Amino acid sequence: MEYTDIHIHALFGVDDGAKTEEEMYAIVDQAYRDGARTLCLTPHFHPGYFGDHTDKADAAFALLCQYAQKRYPELCLCLGNELRYSRDCVSWLEEGRCRTLNQTRYVLVDFSEREEERIVVTGLERLLNAGYVPVLAHAERYLNLDPEMRRLREFRENGVLIQVDVQSVFGGFGFRTKRRAKAILSSHLADFVASDAHDVTQRPPGLSAGHRYIAKKCGMVYADAVCRENALRMLQGHAVRKETTKSNA
Repeated sequence: MEYTDIHIHALFGVDDGAKTEEEMYAIVDQAYRDGARTLCLTPHFHPGYFGDHTDKADAAFALLCQYAQKRYPELCLCLGNELRYSRDCVSWLEEGRCRTLNQTRYVLVDFSEREEERIVVTGLERLLNAGYVPVLAHAERYLNLDPEMRRLREFRENGVLIQVDVQSVFGGFGFRTKRRAKAILSSHLADFVASDAHDVTQRPPGLSAGHRYIAKKCGMVYADAVCRENALRMLQGHAVRKETTKSNA
């Protein structure tokens, strides 16, 4: 199985992901060995946290592309950002300071894990109203969204897409997050599973374990969709076919 990872912090020197050029290459090496064949590099974007690092990200991406062309000619690389929601985020997108995912209308967006529910709702609505399709990053980690996942269902009905971190499924962010991640998957509410990798030890890439778990618990069709097919469609700018039932399990 070949995987598509739409959330990975491998570009060095721009956020809390890879710190050096060598570490950047090591993350990509590990992702490739695990089966990833398409990576969308998504450095955090919020000028108040990491500065306006567009030029640094472009330079790191150029180096990574040169490296990958020599070692992994079949590996597809593209660029995006993980946008930390702010009142100014639409202007950042319209000005081109913050990247959408592979120059599509899809935007990977995150919030503080303790953000109030009303702020998450308002933020996603603002992006939708501006003509973007929000991809809610690591949806299982927001503590103030209702545990019955009513909000996640509403988000998806309104056009938002849902991404789950593979490490959450295996307890990397605690028991409560693990339980929510598994509930989202078992309900077929996730559209994507991604690594959200930051390094090769504490938060490494590794979608293969997630794919095996999902295939066992939810069926191979759904596992293939959330670990590869949906992401490929999105990165090409196409609509994502949302799974709403367990009929394909």
